[in-house]
Order: sequence, then C-alpha cells, then structure tokens
Amino acid sequence: MLVWDAAVTGGLGMAGFFGLFDYTKEGKGVYPDEPPKGPIAGFFTILGRKFWKICTINLMYVIFSLPALLLAFLGAMYITQVLLPGLTLETLAKLFEESGYTLQEGITFEAFAASQMVIVYFVLGMMLTGLSLIIAGPVHAGVTYLLRNYSREEHAFVWMDFKEQARKNLKQSLISSLISFLVTAVFTVNFAFYSTTAVLGSDILRIFLQTLVVVLFFLWCVMQMYLYPMMVTFNLSLKQLYRNCLLFSIFRLPLNILILLLSLIILAVIPTVLFFMGYSITMLLGMLWYVFIAFGLNMLLTNFFAYRGLDKYMIQKIKAAEEMNEETEEAGDTREESETEPDAIPDEGSADDDEKSKGGLVESPSGVNR
Repeated sequence: MLVWDAAVTGGLGMAGFFGLFDYTKEGKGVYPDEPPKGPIAGFFTILGRKFWKICTINLMYVIFSLPALLLAFLGAMYITQVLLPGLTLETLAKLFEESGYTLQEGITFEAFAASQMVIVYFVLGMMLTGLSLIIAGPVHAGVTYLLRNYSREEHAFVWMDFKEQARKNLKQSLISSLISFLVTAVFTVNFAFYSTTAVLGSDILRIFLQTLVVVLFFLWCVMQMYLYPMMVTFNLSLKQLYRNCLLFSIFRLPLNILILLLSLIILAVIPTVLFFMGYSITMLLGMLWYVFIAFGLNMLLTNFFAYRGLDKYMIQKIKAAEEMNEETEEAGDTREESETEPDAIPDEGSADDDEKSKGGLVESPSGVNR
C-alpha cells in the first residue's frame, strides 16, 4: 500500500513563491512496509526527496530571522574584536602588503582588508545563528518542527505547521533564545578575560580556565542541537529541557562531536572557501548557499540525528510504559470478570460501582506533545 505524503507547494503571488501555500499538491509516496535504512542512507534519502522543500524552508527561515541575523552580525564583530584585539584593518592591510599580495588596479590594501573583515564578520554571524546561539526563537521552533517531521518521514504543511508551532512554542522559544544569547556573551567575555589576564599570576590556572570555558561552550553548542527538537516534541518545562539536553550532549558525545563538525563545515567552511576565492561567481554562490541551503541542510542534519536519540531514549520508553499500563488494565479487567458469577443479577448499585472502579485508574501521561 502506498501512502502519499501531502506536500505544500504552489500558491499565488508572493504566497506561491517556491510553492509555499498550495495545500493540494501531493509529494512523493512513502511505502510503510519498506525496510528501514541505515542512518546515513536514510538521511540522504530524505535530503534527496525533500531538497526543494528544504530550500523553501531555508528561504523562509532567512526572511523571518532577519533581525536575529543582524544581531548575529553585530555579535560577530564584537566577538572578533574581543577575542582577536590585534586583528585591525591596519594590521591586516599591512599583512597583505608585506605578503606580496597583488590587487586589481585602483584597489588599496586598506579597502581590500576591510572587505575581508566584512566577510569574516558575515560568516561568523551566520555560524552563530546556524548553531542556534543567536536566533529568533519562535522562527527556529517552527522550522524545527517541519524538519523534525521530515526526519521521521512524516508530512508537514510548511506554512500552516510553521505558524502553528511558532505560536505554540512562543514563550519557551523566546526565553530559550534569550538565554542562549546571554550565555554566548558570557562565554565570550570569560574566554577573553582569561586570555588577556594573568589569573592569580599562574599560567597553568589561566590555561585550565580557558580550556574549561571552551569545553563548557562546546557542550552548550551541542545542547542547542537537542533543545528545539525536544521542545516541539514533548511537554516539558525549560528546566527539564535543559537537563535532558545536557544528558544527551554527554552520553552521545562521539556522535555529537561528528555532527557539530559537519555543522561547522556546512555553516562556515564551505561558504568561507567560496567567499575567499574572490571571484564574482563564487561570491554569489556563497550568498545563495546561505539563502537557500545552509540553514535548512544543517537543521535537517541536526534534527535527523537528534530525533533518533529522542526516539530511542525517550519516545520508545514512553510507549513501552503505556503498553505495560494497558496490559495491567486488561489483566485487572480479566481477573474481575473471572470472579463474577455469570448468572448473577447485578444489584442496583453495581453499575455505579463498576464505573467508579474504571474511573479510578489513572493513565500514565505520555509526555509526548506532538
């Protein structure tokens, strides 16, 4: 049997750009009896089947996240100046000049250095948003829901589901995005402080504290990969969300390191190579990479592997507990029936007693939100 995955494409005018609001067109079919694929094959299968959808979602993410992207760009300028105080336009221009770098006629080394600094700020800013450090929380939650559904091969109505999940998770996502911004700022200031100050006159202590800040910041970045998939999947408080994210970041550490490295390649390495090649076409490709691919691809990657962990360690345990509870209820009902005489005539109050006994059973809450 073929189950059709309803796609959301088409529409009119601006609403129809990349087929964002057509609720009638269907996507490619998904066979429920198809044998499960491995994680790598499964990821690329979804990527191939949903590629143009992901491009649409990426564009939507960029448009609705423009304030956060601007803030991330300003944050990148601050981080660069704090962590690399010696990296100024004058020193960079002098470095290019002394290295024998050849420029086109009419371009000064100062102007060239300024353009390279803008590229650094831009890429770093995009990376801060891509790693969920400086984001528009509701936008991120809405897009996470769409790509989480794609990750588990379920359909999603792009605009309707995005809007609904952004609204549902408005409070939590706003608070978590503010927390992420503040924590990122604290880590930056602390690392810069320990880099430029001889703490207690001990280099060993200074290096230890720097290393500690880097390790904690790494764990914080990994926690962001689980935070929003968990937020749109379960009914949990922020405290519970962060606690679970910390646990996932630790006991899935090898995979987390790999996924974070792949995220850095997607968000920073590929566009940096394109930008610093210096050709007009590569600069254009770098911009298009961010506008249509980078964020969607990275969020599909993180959602795909994060959801596999959530499914294994949380959802399956919830389902097992529910099944056990149902079996316990069935066993209790069977035992009550066997103890009842078949020819017995119930008295006037037996029906009420039976209803009360059933009503006294409390089903264990699943905790699954959607």
